[in-house]
Amino acid sequence: MLAILLNGIYFLLWFIITPIIPIIFIYRILSGKENYKRIYERIGYSPLKRPNNKLIWVNAVSLGELRSTIPLIKILLQQNYSILITTVTLTSASHVKTIINKIDNKNIIHHFSPIDHPLANIIFLNHWKPSCIILIESEIWPNLINNSFKRKIPLVLLQGRITEKSYKKWLYIKSLSNNIFRKFCLVISQDIINGDRFEKLGATNVIKGINLKNSVPAPFMDKIKEESIISSIENRKVLLFASIHNDIENEAAITSHVEAKKYTRDLLTIIVPRHPKMSDQILSLCKKYSLDTKIRSYKQSIDNKTDIYIADTIGELGSFYRITDICFIGGTLSAKGGHNLIEPAMERCAIIYGPDVRNHQDISDILIKNNAAIQIKNITELHKTIINLYQNEENINKLSDLAYNITSKFNNPSSIILNELKPYLKK
Repeated sequence: MLAILLNGIYFLLWFIITPIIPIIFIYRILSGKENYKRIYERIGYSPLKRPNNKLIWVNAVSLGELRSTIPLIKILLQQNYSILITTVTLTSASHVKTIINKIDNKNIIHHFSPIDHPLANIIFLNHWKPSCIILIESEIWPNLINNSFKRKIPLVLLQGRITEKSYKKWLYIKSLSNNIFRKFCLVISQDIINGDRFEKLGATNVIKGINLKNSVPAPFMDKIKEESIISSIENRKVLLFASIHNDIENEAAITSHVEAKKYTRDLLTIIVPRHPKMSDQILSLCKKYSLDTKIRSYKQSIDNKTDIYIADTIGELGSFYRITDICFIGGTLSAKGGHNLIEPAMERCAIIYGPDVRNHQDISDILIKNNAAIQIKNITELHKTIINLYQNEENINKLSDLAYNITSKFNNPSSIILNELKPYLKK
């Protein structure tokens, strides 16, 4: 009874805020968060024609989530399914276009995700009539889930992940969580911890510990650009800070360079911010320490005097992993849960990360158990670790080889997931 009441309140709230939704969209357009030419997609409408064959809807909020599904999407396309990919951010949308061009298949379509307004859901589902809906990682939309369940459209949560904070919030409304999560016909969680959480929240068919990110390499720049970067670096030592998030990790990157350069004179530090708009903050910090700095988006080239290279571009991280000696993984000092540990391992980096790896705890445990990565507690420890590695370079090679050898043996999970999905793709 309580679940029905809470669902009803959520449903009604959308109608209550309906008059201000246009204002919210206008604000987001002016803030550069929405594409005004495609804003109608956010209310479920599309001028595109639905394909005639079975259509699978895959929703991914971020670019990383989307990239993890590409091997599975390719297999589904080979089996003559049409794929509708929906994303929220403008950044991910621009890269979906690139991904679709590379796949070169007419049966793959991109659309912006509709808001969870009941009417937007009806418009969207009436038009696309998906045979199966696959939500990626942590996309829990109550109105969509309820509406799809009523229509008997199979709902799958893939790469299932829920933060401890969100998990505890759902536990406060256990009757609602049971009502929502039991409507998923299948939940495939990234690891055992997340799988256990989904079961406690009401999911009834949970498969634990299958992670698509285990088989997806990081994105690379084109070969000519990569060769140009390699040529400009020559034989210098390269320290990489990948996907760093905030002032804590900005400070960690710059001070690590300053400290390490006392022992490694030819050091080049490459910083890849999580968001390109962070470049100005990093540049300001570089000026504070009088460091020679180049910014990739300004088309500035590395020379032998360059201390810091700010790679504020998207879709090139794999190339920077490839040319790096030591890599620090962002989001681990800034309490963001960390980023993919397999990508740098596959490119033979010596990997260092901070205390917060909750998004990749299972992989971290494997690497640490096998002495294939180093986990530090704070910035001071990070400085000491980097200096120690550069003073004992055989340990850099040892770490990178161990990480590569371990991760290269991971099974490709796409075929496993496909077998689990098959019963729900027959509609």
